[in-house]
Amino acid sequence: MFIVIKPRAFILLAVLAPCPAYAADGDFQAWTSSTVSFATSDRVTLAVEGQARWTDDASRLGQALVRPSVSLKLGKTTSAAIGYAYVFTNPVGPAESREHRLWQQLSYELGSTDGGLKVTARSRLEQRHFEGFGQTGWRLRQQVRATKPLDNKISVVAWSEVFVSVNETAWGQRKGLDRWRNAVGVNIPIKDNMTFEPVYIHQWVNRRDTDRMDHVISLALNAKF
Repeated sequence: MFIVIKPRAFILLAVLAPCPAYAADGDFQAWTSSTVSFATSDRVTLAVEGQARWTDDASRLGQALVRPSVSLKLGKTTSAAIGYAYVFTNPVGPAESREHRLWQQLSYELGSTDGGLKVTARSRLEQRHFEGFGQTGWRLRQQVRATKPLDNKISVVAWSEVFVSVNETAWGQRKGLDRWRNAVGVNIPIKDNMTFEPVYIHQWVNRRDTDRMDHVISLALNAKF
């Protein structure tokens, strides 16, 4: 069967077209996350996500974040969400930072097949505020995700997400492509309302001097109530 893709998918695929290779530093990281969501009605869902990211060859906690949100179902395959994120970053060199991030998101389905392959997308706009600075950094995130169930109910997962900074700030945000993540893994059902998703993420980070390539093992636990 052929996948039925809506026209906006072609725009997203153009955005996610391969970029040229650059010389880059590298790091191995391990990310863990847990997300719990509660459906308060047929259309409204509350969720909270917590993440811990071990950096520098997964030897130390380099970043932690908490991200609560509320989403509204707009249609069978479309939903809108608003949320907040507190992000604590503790790099080796520069001073640690505390970020307060507001965000708005639209999630929608791009297409599916009779065999179970589904392609979805999410468009997220962020307003980034760092303690000690007055400027707001605007950033757009666009993700396209594909899932395909296997015979044993485990699903193969692949996704790509680009981060584009809309403006420049005194605290270091530069206008243009900020980073690009590509991932592949599996989604494993644990219970009717719980899944475990281990994936490998390749992350390219655009820096002022030498770009960075991160190799990430991500372990995500998701529960719905």
